[in-house]
Amino acid sequence: MKVKINFFAIMLFLSIIASSSYYALIPMFAAVLHELGHIVSAQICDVKLNNFSIGIFGARLGIGGGICSYKDEIIICAAGPAINFISAYFAALLSRLTTQNNDIVDIFILSSLCLGIINMLPIRSLDGGRIISALICRFGSVRSAELILDILSFITLFTLWCISLYLLLRSGSSLSLFVFSVSIFASIFLYGQK
Repeated sequence: MKVKINFFAIMLFLSIIASSSYYALIPMFAAVLHELGHIVSAQICDVKLNNFSIGIFGARLGIGGGICSYKDEIIICAAGPAINFISAYFAALLSRLTTQNNDIVDIFILSSLCLGIINMLPIRSLDGGRIISALICRFGSVRSAELILDILSFITLFTLWCISLYLLLRSGSSLSLFVFSVSIFASIFLYGQK
């Protein structure tokens, strides 16, 4: 499998290490578990992966030959968020068993839950969007799947943008949600990265 790492992703990782902000590595660990969920499920489904790229906004797996069954697509896409939810659950159990307050476990739980929830949003480039597309294609047409997914992506991103704008103007926070929604919107609708 060919691995490609974006220059900015490397710089982000190095800046986290240089700043001694090791708490920032915890969400990266949750992201690694997420991607391992996709990789392991692809192996179980006997789907060959030919490339793995890491960028500043996440990772992307490329399927060998570019085609797999809709059922396999659903399983592979659902595996990443499922691993996030399962690992958050077990981390929460571990946290309850210990008597001391553990910030690392709490950050891991929050990171895993956020990563799982965000990836299940019905947005074209995320796992949730790919699952919806595969479900519609399995029982309908590719054209209807693309149309429905474009509408769902637009509504979801517009809603996130409105919420982030409200929070930004109201409390001066949520810049990251604003940047996230605008960048995903731009990549899908302006630059055509579907």
